[in-house]
Amino acid sequence: MHLVQNWAVAAAVAAWLQTGAAAPSINEARAGPASCSTSSKDTYDYIVVGSGPGALPVADRLSEAGHSVLLLEKGPASSGRWGGTMKPSWLSGTNLTRFDVPGLCNQIWADRNGIACTDYDQLAGCILGGGAAINSGLYWKPHPEDWNMSFPAGWKNPDMQESVSKVFSRLPGTMYPSMDGKLYLPQGYNTISAGLTQGGWTSIVANDQNDQRNKTFSHTTYYFSGGERGGPMATYLLTASQRKNFAFWTGAAVKRVVRTGGHVTGVEVECSGGTTTINVTPNTGRVVISAGTFGSAKILWRSGIGPKDQLNVVKQSGDGATMVSSDQWIDLPVGYNLYDHVGTDLEIAHPNIVNYDFYAAYNRPASGDSQSYLNGRTGILTQAAPNFGPMFWDIITPSDGINRHLHWQARVEGSRSTSMTLTQYLGTGSVSRGRLTINSQLKTIVSTSPYLNNAGDVAAVVQGVQNLRDGLAKVSGLTWIRPSSSQSSAAFVNSIAANPGSRNSNHWIGTNKMGTDDGRSGGTAVVDTDTKVYGTDNLFVVDASIFPGHVTSNPTAAILIVSEHAVSKILALPFPAAAA
Repeated sequence: MHLVQNWAVAAAVAAWLQTGAAAPSINEARAGPASCSTSSKDTYDYIVVGSGPGALPVADRLSEAGHSVLLLEKGPASSGRWGGTMKPSWLSGTNLTRFDVPGLCNQIWADRNGIACTDYDQLAGCILGGGAAINSGLYWKPHPEDWNMSFPAGWKNPDMQESVSKVFSRLPGTMYPSMDGKLYLPQGYNTISAGLTQGGWTSIVANDQNDQRNKTFSHTTYYFSGGERGGPMATYLLTASQRKNFAFWTGAAVKRVVRTGGHVTGVEVECSGGTTTINVTPNTGRVVISAGTFGSAKILWRSGIGPKDQLNVVKQSGDGATMVSSDQWIDLPVGYNLYDHVGTDLEIAHPNIVNYDFYAAYNRPASGDSQSYLNGRTGILTQAAPNFGPMFWDIITPSDGINRHLHWQARVEGSRSTSMTLTQYLGTGSVSRGRLTINSQLKTIVSTSPYLNNAGDVAAVVQGVQNLRDGLAKVSGLTWIRPSSSQSSAAFVNSIAANPGSRNSNHWIGTNKMGTDDGRSGGTAVVDTDTKVYGTDNLFVVDASIFPGHVTSNPTAAILIVSEHAVSKILALPFPAAAA
């Protein structure tokens, strides 16, 4: 069933191959975004800030409902579909860029110039598509406890199922990204999955059995389609772009929202040609910020929304002269509740494992590999670097009685040519939190590390490492590199610094927490359960920054689902009384 979505494309590719020419790309060129304009006087019913997996479903659904929508992205185009041009020479003459070919995704770690945000102290994509343009495309349905453990009423698992269905009907995902239905260089998957089976773990299909995530494993799932990245830009952005009431700009860095009290009238945008204000429709217009965990917090601070210590930093910066006056500030806990999946890397080696050098393949893939990809969208380059699989799960309950969900992801890379790195991600149920702040140069800083500052979280990570070591104990020929066979699991976990340099997964969430406890009156929430910023009547935040706690599902899938759910709530809200 996981190949069904590719049959139509596969048939087209097969027919084309009979002509002897290169395969057609599903990545057809489209009318690309406009450049940021300082001369525009248009107004819009909705301005959506950002272009990642939070922004795109919102923009699509709002425009589908008949509203005029402007989507603003601070970075350049990425996919060739939207006018992107960043590519290695072997893709010359095609409509593909480095962002379209799954096997080239690791290049972000070697070359991020013009792609990564320069005003954050952590890696994030400032490019059309946001994180969904640069990540590995991993994608699976959430476990019910992802919603039930920390999300508020109206956002529990039963509430989310309609949105889950909408997302996965538009973007089903696949375990077999190559157009011939084969998995290439599966030795790593075979080695680990066989070991887990021997250790008592059970094989599942991740998106069919998403409630079975304890001592289970699966092939890795991706949001790829037709042998290309696809994803939100090939679905939500594609349909939105076909409507006359939708527009999108690149190179448009939103500085702040323009507001009087709690009512937003527009956004101030920095273009290469200067600064301009784009207005929303008087009385009924709305702004949705979806610039990510760092970017959305920064925009709120610059807009006079946040804790006073951070607003004073902005006031004393180069922004100070144009910042909203202090009597208009809205005191909310923006930047608190920061979290990231705690990453713990283990490494094993086994003689059966075969490594593929994806970094070398960026500029000089073997001719057979490049031709297989270009002519039929088959082969190793249809798979995300560095060859993932399996993914597997464990649930640990420490002495505090709170379930911690662990997701593991295996990939073929490490210190040896026969190595695999097994990364444990601590997600749902984790208690540790940190804080994001802003400095005088208006750069966001992880000032309080969110990793393992709770004893139960530490205990879960340690026990998870031990469970995996026990699970793979029967694999003949397997060598433990990290931790060594003589090092205890606790000693290994405690030897890794609990800071972003050592634990970073780049799955940041939480800085604009959603909840019913209004942060203006001593609560912890920045947005209410309609995703509206407390103290405002037409300003919303929809992205991972509103997550109250982490999920164990892949962040892209969770953000898409949250976005679908949020836009339904936004559309159902009446306009302020002043608009009547």
